[in-house]
Amino acid sequence: MLPEQTGAPSYLTRIRGVPLLPQEWVNHSFTPTDGISPEPSATGRLLVTTNQRIISFSQGQKGDETVLVPVEELNGVVVRPESRSSGSLLQGLMLLVAGALIYLVSGYWLADRLEGPNIPIINLDVWALVILAALIWGGWLIGRHYFAKELGQVTFQGGNWAFSFPYTGDKPTAEVHQVIRAAFVSRTALVSRNHQQGHGPEQPL
Repeated sequence: MLPEQTGAPSYLTRIRGVPLLPQEWVNHSFTPTDGISPEPSATGRLLVTTNQRIISFSQGQKGDETVLVPVEELNGVVVRPESRSSGSLLQGLMLLVAGALIYLVSGYWLADRLEGPNIPIINLDVWALVILAALIWGGWLIGRHYFAKELGQVTFQGGNWAFSFPYTGDKPTAEVHQVIRAAFVSRTALVSRNHQQGHGPEQPL
């Protein structure tokens, strides 16, 4: 008796230009920030598990990369949560303090050298408001990088291949094991079916 199926046949015939195989359907679509989503996203990083393959889409500075591996060849999965070290947190705090000091110093230095339109409601010159907005935006980027709730990485390993997929936040952290379970259920089903059909001995998990 075959293991339970993790999904039902989907109406999707391709994902980001990658056509699905005959009798192939999507089990889970997983993104680093949103976790499991009902539909594959059109851009950004995306991890898709089907009843036949594991597909990873990456978009970065080095260009787009698509990884497609047969789920039957999956030998193991490593889940590695990463937490920010105290050194990283201290570095982030130091950058925020440095930004505030830069704003104060530049404000005093430019106060006697530049005169611009004054904004009555907040009583700031335009140039001072621009610098403040830039520092706030920089602080937001620093905070987003150093104070993310949780970062992690899941690595899928086969006989002669391995690839990793990152995630961050509470929802993806809680749901990543559902994606892994779906991959192993599909693998077990395929290996069992091939074994019953005489295509070779069943490989241990």
